[in-house]
Amino acid sequence: MSEHEKNIGFLWPCDGLNDSEYWKFLPKDVGWLTARYGANTATEELTDKNLEQYASLDTLQKAIDIFKAVNLDAIACGDHAASFILGKDHEEYLIEKLQKQSGCPVTFPSRSIVRLIKNKNFKDILLVSPYSREITEKFERYLADYNIKTVASVSLEATDEVQINSLSSSSLPKLIIDFVKNNKRAELLVIAGGGISFSDEISKVETILNIPILTAVGALVKDAIELIGQDYKKAGMGRIFLEQKSGQLKKIKERLSSGTKNFSLTEKPPIFESGVGAVLVDDKNNTYFDFASGSGTTALGHGNNGLIDAVQQQLQAGIFHIGPHFNTGIQADFYSELSSFLPPELSRFHPSISGSEAAEIAIKSAMHFTGAKQFLGFSGGYHGRTLGALAVSGEKGKNASLGPFHPKAHILPFPEKNNGLSETLEKYDEKQLAGVIIEPIQATAGLKFADKQSLIKLREFTTKNKIPLIFDETFTGFCRTGKMFGYEHFDVTPDIIILGKAISAGFPAGLVISTEEILTFWEKGTQSSTFQLNPVAAAASLFFLDQIKKHGLLNNISLQSEQFYNLLKDFVDFKNVTDVRGIGSFWVIEFSSSDLNKNARKMALQNGLITWECGEFGECLGLVPPLNMEPYIIERACSILRKSILEIS
Repeated sequence: MSEHEKNIGFLWPCDGLNDSEYWKFLPKDVGWLTARYGANTATEELTDKNLEQYASLDTLQKAIDIFKAVNLDAIACGDHAASFILGKDHEEYLIEKLQKQSGCPVTFPSRSIVRLIKNKNFKDILLVSPYSREITEKFERYLADYNIKTVASVSLEATDEVQINSLSSSSLPKLIIDFVKNNKRAELLVIAGGGISFSDEISKVETILNIPILTAVGALVKDAIELIGQDYKKAGMGRIFLEQKSGQLKKIKERLSSGTKNFSLTEKPPIFESGVGAVLVDDKNNTYFDFASGSGTTALGHGNNGLIDAVQQQLQAGIFHIGPHFNTGIQADFYSELSSFLPPELSRFHPSISGSEAAEIAIKSAMHFTGAKQFLGFSGGYHGRTLGALAVSGEKGKNASLGPFHPKAHILPFPEKNNGLSETLEKYDEKQLAGVIIEPIQATAGLKFADKQSLIKLREFTTKNKIPLIFDETFTGFCRTGKMFGYEHFDVTPDIIILGKAISAGFPAGLVISTEEILTFWEKGTQSSTFQLNPVAAAASLFFLDQIKKHGLLNNISLQSEQFYNLLKDFVDFKNVTDVRGIGSFWVIEFSSSDLNKNARKMALQNGLITWECGEFGECLGLVPPLNMEPYIIERACSILRKSILEIS
């Protein structure tokens, strides 16, 4: 039978094309027992005749007999069991007879849609139908019999279930967006047809349209769950299925340190409850496009199904954490795979729990290797907020008062394009220098690019004096700039690379990459940390590398870069905007003051767009979206940003 207390029989025509769509809507504490049936139709085309045959009492009674040996609490008839095709009265007749036969409640997608609309008291709807215009009109008449008004509808003219299943491609969101924008605003958008897979797009499209979306699949699952007497809420499936909460902000504000950044932009930041792709949903069911990506960490967006599966697989192995003394196979697989992205001389890794700790490790490894205790750093450089990382950072922010710092660092002007390295390196005693640390592309300073010739000069200086050249790629690593690592834009290979942020696509991790000579120089056990690249984070990292290598992520970033350029290039003409610059999936709007930038970011947040603060003085608004972002979301986000900047002007 089933291990669950409550069990629902799911009666489904035999194609089985979008099983996973139904599983996404299901709670974990309910059994969902699937049985398939046929109606002896000559074809599976979505004709009136075929749908009527699937909706005949005789066909459905024979199908329900499949469950006769099972005690069920409800039966859900899915997909093209199109009970609406013969009208409201016929469907009610079917339900009455089938419930009598089965001894439990029975529902269909059409009846579930009606019940939810009535319960939520929606009056006017927009309808997207996969069927022909003729069948769509029959569904509209069916809804009208329940006094549900269809403001406008669009028929996708699918002829069979295979074609319906293909509608869940990237073209469907744009079609829906265009349809809604070109029609009168309604209270709800209904997507009919149980064969459409649209769950991953619901929150994204809702955020653009500011209207709730109900799919036939979601309605059927919710209705079936409620028929067995259970409440149904499900995060990530759209506004209709979310539960509002209150009081969360007060709890946080009363307990959190004032030193955090949580209230630095606004005194009432949103409290997020769920996320899908680039969309975050707060406790009041407001939706936001996340173009900060957790300061560049959630590189594959929120709720990525493949990432969740990879992490769950590791969790199911039972090893969440192993400590610094031992290893797991998933860590070995990650190190091996990462090596394929690197030049052969960068062959050794040292794991950490964050980018800041990775910076500390890089500093210590260089000091152990050289025996020296001083560094060269650069203005605007940011390597973390731990004390050692702050010591070598040109940008110390509000922690500058904590100095003097150790190790000692000489901070040189950052060698930007058209303003190269003017400092005479030879004036520094190479015997005192443990390393030179630089971001080839500065992130926190507001997306500043090093001059290529200056990096070559640094490489020559450090090679000559056998001083490690350290590139901090915490922000720019893992494709953010359109290449796997930022240094690839400059044809200069460092001795040490610092990695963090996106390395595990949202899980805490960091890494130092270096040479055999440097990372085997110190004694065993000199540097470790309890949670260094734990197995769960390693599983996430390995999945991320797979997406980069096999799924065209870099190509998508190239397309993003071109789209951002075209959408943002005229922003430089706006009042108080001094520059627009970008590379790959990282773009910056620079304002004439930090206050103007803060106002723009606050307005963007009010309008549903989360941005990232950067710039040496907080004068830059950063756009750091997921690397797999869809073009229609980028278009909408840039539209929100345009509106927000014009509003503050």
